[in-house]
Amino acid sequence: MNQEPAELFRDRLAEAGGRAELTASHGEALALVREWAGDRPVLVDDHPDLAGLRVAGERPRDPWDAEVGVTGVLGAAADTGTLALGPAPGRPRGTAVLPGTHLAVVPLSRLHADYAALIAALGRLDPMPSGLQLVTGPSRSGDIESAMIQGMHGPRAVRVAVYPDDV
Repeated sequence: MNQEPAELFRDRLAEAGGRAELTASHGEALALVREWAGDRPVLVDDHPDLAGLRVAGERPRDPWDAEVGVTGVLGAAADTGTLALGPAPGRPRGTAVLPGTHLAVVPLSRLHADYAALIAALGRLDPMPSGLQLVTGPSRSGDIESAMIQGMHGPRAVRVAVYPDDV
């Protein structure tokens, strides 16, 4: 079965324990992120894809006080449901991993069919970020008895709004 990249991304992220919604526009994606964030304390990256996002919750200065982290992405891979993030001024690494919920927006132009295409695209970034975070669903860790625990070393929930760039 040959799926469109956005549908494949949604399905693969769901298999990893996350959730993706396909939206009709950038504005609809931001409205969905606002709804998901609710009135909880929210840390929002200074990312061009998040321009115009207004959230109801307070914006704590310390990322440890945030319940929700909102990010843009460098890219994403449909076949694995993976998000690629990179730190920059106003975009600390902790936004995606410290709060219990990570919300992200992904424009279709940065959604690649597979992991290899994502890595190739990241290799062409100029300037190259000082580091990369590859996120595939909520944090999962095995305890001493090999029982999987979600959210032990990162967010318990990952939600992504995918939108077309040209609308």
